[in-house]
Amino acid sequence: MTPKKVAFIGTGGRSVAYAAPYVLDEDIEIVALADPLEKHRKAMARLAEIPAGFAEYDDWRKMMACHDDLDGVVISTPNNIHAEPAVACYERGLPIALEKPLEVSKERCEWILNTEKECQGRSLIGFVLRSTPFYSKIHELIRDGAIGEIVSIQADELAGWGLSSIMNRSPWRRYIATSGGSLLEKCCHDMDILNWLIGCRPMSLFSYGKRLIFRGNSALPEVCDECGVAKTCPYFKKPQPIGHEDQAEGTLHKFIREGNLCIYNSDKDIMDVQSVCIEYESGAVANFLLNFNASGRRAGRNFHAIGLKGRIWGNFDDKKVYLHDNLKGETVFDASGDGSGHGGGDAIHSMKLKRMMDDPSYRPKQNAAAGYLGAVMCFASDLSRVEGRRVDLRYREDGLIDLR
Repeated sequence: MTPKKVAFIGTGGRSVAYAAPYVLDEDIEIVALADPLEKHRKAMARLAEIPAGFAEYDDWRKMMACHDDLDGVVISTPNNIHAEPAVACYERGLPIALEKPLEVSKERCEWILNTEKECQGRSLIGFVLRSTPFYSKIHELIRDGAIGEIVSIQADELAGWGLSSIMNRSPWRRYIATSGGSLLEKCCHDMDILNWLIGCRPMSLFSYGKRLIFRGNSALPEVCDECGVAKTCPYFKKPQPIGHEDQAEGTLHKFIREGNLCIYNSDKDIMDVQSVCIEYESGAVANFLLNFNASGRRAGRNFHAIGLKGRIWGNFDDKKVYLHDNLKGETVFDASGDGSGHGGGDAIHSMKLKRMMDDPSYRPKQNAAAGYLGAVMCFASDLSRVEGRRVDLRYREDGLIDLR
């Protein structure tokens, strides 16, 4: 069988999570990398151990013009430049793996969604959490009625030193204009997980959010190397050779820490704490909290669902899911993965593009419509945060959503 030919548009840290499993699959060949920065292309190829022979481009348009034999494309550019390459791929009839979020504005998300419909395109949006053993087990238990009808969910994303650094030091993640804000960039797939597990549409929400942690401090310099308290600061990090860490988070560090910026005095406009309360069509209520600067036990992602027959809870990094049946008591399920990033979800998720390339009828449920809903919930949350009011989601017959 001739290997499927895959190209990458954008070669930042997340691209490695897709490329590494493809390199190990003899039925996939990575033929081209497009990124304006040569150092990103070289670093990504080295980290993923891509065999020699691939072409490199500084503009994705040149790449698309030079390769008319592609079978699939991975798009992992900064969030504000997702739409153009996604639309171009739809128009070429190519299945795509598009990193989350869909885009940075409701209008640009709708451009992607409408083009996918018009071209009968196929998308795998980067909602990798659905592929993790942790959330897959929770979904299975809820689907099978283990706790009955869901009444409420409490979910947290308590980001540690590494992810806090990535969000507040990255050249593009720390600005709303290019990332869409911290809730969209970091937690649109948490919104998707809530939608997936509850199994019905969100109808309204209310949100509070501020920047309370990483505020300017006149006692600190602009760069870490000039700081007198560096040894006691968890965010001090001297530049390290690319590739010295194997995990996806470590990979991301190498792409964004070159400036060694003080995390407190770096220029930024994103929030570092935000809460969202959501009411669903079923009447269930979900509370979600994003907070940076967290460490120790029960940091990271926490989940707790309460149903009419019992409860499900767990911490993502503990790799265990706990079920309490009100009549039978407690059961513990192992949620260990294969060692790939995102708790074992990265490899499973990335290979869904292979299935799309092999089977033209296959359409992942993590599609543009799911990406649109998750993004709109983040846009609605920021609207609520800014205007201090509840925001209603009104669903239109054409699949779009109005915010009232």
